[in-house]
Amino acid sequence: MILEFFRFELREQLRSPLLWLLAGLFALMGFTASASDAVQLGGGIGNVHRNAPFVVIQFMWLFSLLGMLITPVFISGALLRDFDQGTAELIFASPVRRRDYLFGRLAAALLACLVAYVVIALGIFVGQFMPWIDEERLGPVSLAPYLWSFAVVVVPNLLFTGALLALLAVLTRSILWVYLGVIGFLVLYGVSATLLRNLDNVWLATMLEPLGLRAFSWATRYWSAEQRNTALPDVAGYIAANRALWIPVSLAMFAGVFALFRTER
Repeated sequence: MILEFFRFELREQLRSPLLWLLAGLFALMGFTASASDAVQLGGGIGNVHRNAPFVVIQFMWLFSLLGMLITPVFISGALLRDFDQGTAELIFASPVRRRDYLFGRLAAALLACLVAYVVIALGIFVGQFMPWIDEERLGPVSLAPYLWSFAVVVVPNLLFTGALLALLAVLTRSILWVYLGVIGFLVLYGVSATLLRNLDNVWLATMLEPLGLRAFSWATRYWSAEQRNTALPDVAGYIAANRALWIPVSLAMFAGVFALFRTER
């Protein structure tokens, strides 16, 4: 049954024009940021190559935060659509396991979100080939920063945000409250960033930030322009510790979703 729910939900998600519209808008933002100075993400690029690994990773990290504005649509839709449309009673009147239903729906929603991030990465990648960019501002074309970003940044952060939004959806059964929760998280994230910036304990400051952007900033704070142009951060130190903490936290929240989900209205 898991595969049937997964196929059905993935087909519904990929057929949604909203998925491609939102992914296209974010991809356009990434394209503009990588191809010109008209849009700046996380500050200016400076004297670093426009397609430098450091720039690509920073962009993908910021989009993993901005992605919280679009992922509620897919996560909440997967979990609440049947209850909103009144079809949940029909589904759970048959011998359907909650585990199969949740696993299939959530896996499909997360995969749809991952497709959106692939589109965003494609927009950033294409930006480096624009003819108006000075060749001196470009380094070698490489897919390594994108693969590193998806493995260390996008997938772990998608697990965290997806688990948080799924937990909100299960507890509230309302897309409105899910979005209010997202707004609350973003406000707290901004406030905590200010507070953690003044914290003397660097390890504590990097571990308390769930998306790992502060860990990345501290791991590369002394990098020269040459390192930012050519090197990928080691998955060690602050970055490894942050990922090792928040991936289990994300899995624990998913466990909470499975435990708290109810088939009644």
